[in-house]
Amino acid sequence: MKLTKKLIISNTILFIFIIGFVVGFGALFGNENILIGVSTITAMLMLLERDLTSHPFSNTMKFIALNVFMGIAAYLTGFNVWLAVPINFITMFVISYSLLFNLKNPLYLTFTLQYLFLLAMPVAADAMPMRLGSLVFGALAIMGVQMIANRNKVQKSGSKKVQLICESLIEKIRLLQTGEPREDITTKIANDINSLRSIIYDKREENYYLTEEGRLKLNISVALEKIDILLDDVTDEELDQKLLEEVILTLQLAADSILDKEAMAALEESFDTMLKKYKAEHNHKLFVLGMLNHIGFLQLNLKELTSIEKGQANVVKRLEQIPKKFQKLTISEKKSHTNSIKISYAIRMAIGISIAGFITDFFDLAEGRWMMFTVMSVIIPLYEQSKKKMRDRIFATIVGSVAVTLSFMVFHSNTARSIILMFSGYLMSYVKTYRYNTILVTFSAIGSVALITGTTHVLTLERVLFVIAGVVLALLINKFIWPYKLEDANRDLWDMYEDTIHEMTVEVDRKVKGGGNEHAIKNLLLIANMIEDRVKLNNQGAQSKESMTWLKHQRRAATTLFELYGWLNQRGLRESNIPAITSGLNVLLQRTIPESEMEQAITEMEEVIHATPRIEDRMVLSMLVEVMRELKESRSVMDDGM
Repeated sequence: MKLTKKLIISNTILFIFIIGFVVGFGALFGNENILIGVSTITAMLMLLERDLTSHPFSNTMKFIALNVFMGIAAYLTGFNVWLAVPINFITMFVISYSLLFNLKNPLYLTFTLQYLFLLAMPVAADAMPMRLGSLVFGALAIMGVQMIANRNKVQKSGSKKVQLICESLIEKIRLLQTGEPREDITTKIANDINSLRSIIYDKREENYYLTEEGRLKLNISVALEKIDILLDDVTDEELDQKLLEEVILTLQLAADSILDKEAMAALEESFDTMLKKYKAEHNHKLFVLGMLNHIGFLQLNLKELTSIEKGQANVVKRLEQIPKKFQKLTISEKKSHTNSIKISYAIRMAIGISIAGFITDFFDLAEGRWMMFTVMSVIIPLYEQSKKKMRDRIFATIVGSVAVTLSFMVFHSNTARSIILMFSGYLMSYVKTYRYNTILVTFSAIGSVALITGTTHVLTLERVLFVIAGVVLALLINKFIWPYKLEDANRDLWDMYEDTIHEMTVEVDRKVKGGGNEHAIKNLLLIANMIEDRVKLNNQGAQSKESMTWLKHQRRAATTLFELYGWLNQRGLRESNIPAITSGLNVLLQRTIPESEMEQAITEMEEVIHATPRIEDRMVLSMLVEVMRELKESRSVMDDGM
């Protein structure tokens, strides 16, 4: 992380806000509920990356129901050590299963932490109304921050992302012209496109329907990505400096047009001039045809976006019923696509917390909660990642324990110790690596308890022993109880990606035949994007070159299929082109077609392009050739073994 003045100021303000919120929460609901304030502020900040404002009332009620459910469950566990076992199992299963998602980042962590806080600090019956009240307030606070920070997120953040991507593409063209490396700017463009689509994904109504603004910005993201891909693939022979300068002008006007209607008019004029110029030249180069196609698609959607009347941006057109495959995100009939990882993790977490809680209660272990916290942090969805976390957790606990012991031996006053602990908490905002962040967490946790008890030596030793016990328990559970390995996750995600591309091809085929479902094709593109992000996240530092190549070809195929559908939807299709398009799509729909036959189909389609007089028709056919090439390469990589 690069330290800047802006980052330091924002982190400092955020830290002051966190401290103020927790202190205020404790003053309002009592010290026995202050840890609920800690989990609430954690959830508030973590959930800001998700836009939950599409259904504010229902989401608020869900958070309230979940919090109250946890509060009552934790209270009931105090009646009997044996009764606590099924209650803990059911509660942890519900939290883990419902808040772990197939493609989006999970939300279970903060709510699992909150449940453990509730178990660690039980209250009597007369204090339950205040506890439940604090939990309800926490749910309201989470959604309150959502409504303040994420309302109109597609408009505010989405427009900024579009402008950033345009500016980055201009920078990339400049680097291409001078022959300088483009890897960093390419990564930045891809990340910004993914971020924009993630924003759009969260804003869907009923997890399916896109708003008008979301629909158009998704189209824009595709056009910009296709321009980026062309810049990556252009050869020295195809490089046309005049065309690149025209593209730079177009991208600058596109960035300005979101807020400036005059720039929009200039963009239309610029594109019309380019199209007339290359029509007159009878240009057949795929690079030129592709660039004209993408800029045209970009210009059309920007024009429609800027013409949306105020108040219409969040309108949703429900022209089609939600297909069954989208209602539960089952792209194919394989249940493993959606269920395996969720059930595996939920069962392991439920068993781990139930056993750790039983041991703590049965033997009345005062510091046994550290075993529960360790189980929570080490049992994670993927087995390979949990093994590293086990080593990091033990290392961090020992280092953090030694550090707090030495610090408290030097500083004896509570004031000095409190300042040290607050500074440790402040440093957490800069340290993102799990191993080192956990050292600071350990330091703060032990130090906070030590301020109350007045000791560190025995407490530190006990905590180290319970952490080790928690690691051993988690290791056994991860290894022997329904393990879900990286290989399983990759296989499920690869299969899901293949099915998604197939369904996109089906939608394009239906569009050619006069049908098609616009919301379906858009959801499929968003799902493809989320699958790729999940594969990369799961395989951090361990992804093979072959896997990255396969992902690249899959992504390009998905983007081009979407662009082809959009072109057909907006401009229609000439009757004379239907046989060629249908023939190409039939080839793509054959999953087991030999590579030689795919190559032959590509050659035949290229011959059709050269024999087609209209530039618009050549642009449509060139998109189909792109898809065929990408899927041919993708299947070749898969056949060779990834």
